[in-house]
Amino acid sequence: MNNDTPQPLNDRSDPGREALGEALRVSFRVLLWSMILIAFAYLLSGIFIVREHERAYVLVFGRVSGVGTERIKNPGLHWTWPKPIAEIIRIPAERIQTMEIDSMWYEELPVRGFQTRPRAASPALRPLRDGYLLTGDANIIHARWGVRYTIRDPEIYLFHITHSEQLLDKEVHRAATLVAQQWAVDRALRTDIEAFRADVANVLRDRLLEQPIGLDVHRLDLLSITPPLQVAAAFESVIEAEQDRSRDVSAARAYAARIQNETQGQASQLLSQARVDRQRIVSEAEADADFFLSVLDAFRDHPKVITQTLWQDRIRTIMDRVDRQHFMYERQDGKRELRLQIGR
Repeated sequence: MNNDTPQPLNDRSDPGREALGEALRVSFRVLLWSMILIAFAYLLSGIFIVREHERAYVLVFGRVSGVGTERIKNPGLHWTWPKPIAEIIRIPAERIQTMEIDSMWYEELPVRGFQTRPRAASPALRPLRDGYLLTGDANIIHARWGVRYTIRDPEIYLFHITHSEQLLDKEVHRAATLVAQQWAVDRALRTDIEAFRADVANVLRDRLLEQPIGLDVHRLDLLSITPPLQVAAAFESVIEAEQDRSRDVSAARAYAARIQNETQGQASQLLSQARVDRQRIVSEAEADADFFLSVLDAFRDHPKVITQTLWQDRIRTIMDRVDRQHFMYERQDGKRELRLQIGR
């Protein structure tokens, strides 16, 4: 047989075809492992961490995953189906949050960044633009409040109440309105600001017990309170006058207390001196009385002798008290005469 006879095409070796088949097999393996890695990475992306003071809900196709206590995810490591199958909603539960309520404050104009300034006072209040409170004595005040709260019930907060923060804002406004109508403007603005704040906080707490919104209010702060811009200058004048009055009254009370203390001290000193003088005079009178009684009996027996003795004693006492003493004796008509010249 001639070896040059051509072989069939299927039996002929084709290096290019074999290389192409090997490349396809390698590409398939790479694609398979890539899909496995992508699927694994996709599943790993469903791992999430719930931080401390945080709670989370997992929504699978828009519905909350889990039953009972398993509906809410506590702090720790968790897994769920990644997006778009599942969605994680995080709630800052047990972490104190703050919210400023200015629905009772007048309108302010933005200046730069977060800074604001009061607008120019208009002749009248505009209720649709300016918030306010009406006091019991028919006066108007503006107030700005700050609320510190925590999310107590995440499920009520998320799924049962729509816009809980807005509802809390309205509840604060309602509580402040109820309290303000029982207060006079002077007490709310100046003398009992803390008591006014406490009353509003108590009314707010009672209303939240009647209408639970899933929030716990820890403190209600009165950030600012002021009269309307239209009469702010008059209020300032009244406050300054009352401050001057208080200062003068305090100074007068201090002066009165000082004078009273001084007069009490002087009175005590005079009373003490009077008691001493009385005791001395009484003692002297008693001594004179005792002496008089002791001399009385002797005088009755010998009046001339006692009289002469008393006269000499008195002369001696007088002489002891003078500065100078002069004694002169002269004779007149044969008689001796005693003349005394003493100092002033």
